[in-house]
Amino acid sequence: MDERSGHGREGGAEARRWWRASGRVAVAAALSFVATAGLAGCASSGGLVAPAVTLVDLELVDATVFESTFEVAVRIANDNPEPLLVDGLVLSLELDGRGFGKGSTGERFEVPRLGSVVRNVEMRLSHVAIATKIRGVLSSKVVDYAITGKVYVVRPSGAVVGLPVDKQGRIDLSGGTIDAAETPTEG
Repeated sequence: MDERSGHGREGGAEARRWWRASGRVAVAAALSFVATAGLAGCASSGGLVAPAVTLVDLELVDATVFESTFEVAVRIANDNPEPLLVDGLVLSLELDGRGFGKGSTGERFEVPRLGSVVRNVEMRLSHVAIATKIRGVLSSKVVDYAITGKVYVVRPSGAVVGLPVDKQGRIDLSGGTIDAAETPTEG
């Protein structure tokens, strides 16, 4: 008998088996928790397909010595079977791989199920930043663009989720056409 624990050798072996078994249960519980948390993260958008956001128009609204303001028209297309209640969006625009501007709107609007709406987003651009970026864009006849950001959607529960935007396209400046046939990123 072990004088320190008051147990015989068999009791010590039994205690070790119990600790090993309970350790396996703890590991299994931890793995189950991680898997459940991961699935909950994927389900946080509620199975929604992220809306497609494409460039429709770009218009100079105001220019000062140091800054210009552009009104960027974007189409938000909803491929979901239910309408989306949008509670704002934040977008960044690149032209020919160069950061052009960032804008946002806190406007709340609805995008109909399997439909689309056009919204304007105001973007302010520093002339110093534009001077180095816009030369290459203006000399091109075809400009590649990218729109990235988030569209904030109100779920039926009232929770607001940010759905990702990641769209690339091409604008033909000579003919004024925009290639918006690319597919949206799903969230």
